[in-house]
Amino acid sequence: MPEYTDAYLSDSTEGDEFKTAGQKAYDIIFRKIINGEFAPGFKLSRRKMAEVTGVSVIPVIEALNRLEEDGLVESKPQWGSFVTVPTQKKIEDMYVLREAIECQVARIMATKMTEAQEQQLREIAKALDNAKFSKDTHTNISKMHYLFHSKMTDFTEVDSLKTALRRTNLFYLLYKAVAVTRVNEIAGPKYWHELLIDEIRSGDADRAETAMRVHIYESLKNLKKDS
Repeated sequence: MPEYTDAYLSDSTEGDEFKTAGQKAYDIIFRKIINGEFAPGFKLSRRKMAEVTGVSVIPVIEALNRLEEDGLVESKPQWGSFVTVPTQKKIEDMYVLREAIECQVARIMATKMTEAQEQQLREIAKALDNAKFSKDTHTNISKMHYLFHSKMTDFTEVDSLKTALRRTNLFYLLYKAVAVTRVNEIAGPKYWHELLIDEIRSGDADRAETAMRVHIYESLKNLKKDS
């Protein structure tokens, strides 16, 4: 796995002195959800989250409300807050949103990807395409998947796309996709992520968008087979 993966997904406190308590709590809980530490269905006790984030309960409540707006958390009366467990319908809805976002990302990156950005993405893609699946590597492979797609979106420098991608519950989608394709040994194209970079790097926005759409649909198709 690329050496910067854990740093990218970690609960770094860098810059925390400039954040509100609510923002700090939001950032920490958000990252623990997307890196799989807080799995779908995990109960987010307000007191426990206050301990985890190092803030009081009131900022935690603010953070949980924001995470609920993002679709990453759901509240149940009398039970509290939990990490969202998407239904099959929700998963399909999220894939529609994911397709719209990432196809636009591919179009933008087809005309603006730098050599340095390509090098970073290829490093992740090579590690991802050659990763050997097992119960022990499942989470790490999912992290690489998340890193690949989220970094590409970050490189567009379009804040609305970055925010929208967060709301697709992308880590969960990728985690589930890895489980279905690797556990069930569903064969996928060799060098799947490197080939996607090749298509985007072609400079043809239509070609890049088509490649991304095929890439995303392949994942959804496998999830539908498993449902």
